[in-house]
Amino acid sequence: MAPKPGPVPPADFATRDLPVETVLRHATFVRIHRSTLDPLYFGRAGDNRFDDPEGRYGVCYAAASLEGAFAETCLREVGATLVPLSRLAGRSVTVLTAAAKLRLVQLHGPGLARLGATAAVSSGTYDVSQPWSRAIHEHPSNVDGIVYRSNHDNGELCVALFERCRGRLRPGPGTLLTEDRARLAVLLERYKLGLG
Repeated sequence: MAPKPGPVPPADFATRDLPVETVLRHATFVRIHRSTLDPLYFGRAGDNRFDDPEGRYGVCYAAASLEGAFAETCLREVGATLVPLSRLAGRSVTVLTAAAKLRLVQLHGPGLARLGATAAVSSGTYDVSQPWSRAIHEHPSNVDGIVYRSNHDNGELCVALFERCRGRLRPGPGTLLTEDRARLAVLLERYKLGLG
């Protein structure tokens, strides 16, 4: 029997009280992004977990820590022991600072049950997660995004920030991921990876 793809937003989702985490002004997120893109890039292509399936709003991805950002961005091949240097060389690290409060839906921990979701939303296929993004974005609470556990390191929290909060985020200066060799060595050691 084929496994079920994952839960869909319940029919009464728009009337549910969302589990919201408030991110205070001056809180920071870490973003690892293609160096050719703006650090506040809000993608609409549908290529990422919480992108809008209809492409009507953009989503910017970051994490609570450098480790979370690295796991989500650079650990794409499950079970790989090498990461291509060319992939890392084309990426920059930027710290995003909240210039005002942000409200993010807790899509982890007890928030899952309150929403009618399971961890499959942040670890399953994108055809499961993207409808959740749209349902959360369209909810009357008008939240700023989603906080969820990294699919590649579930000890780390990541965020999918909706384009509506662009004006409340301030990017710091970006640095190439490969520029700080000591920092990169710590990340590679954490995940027992070599450079390919």
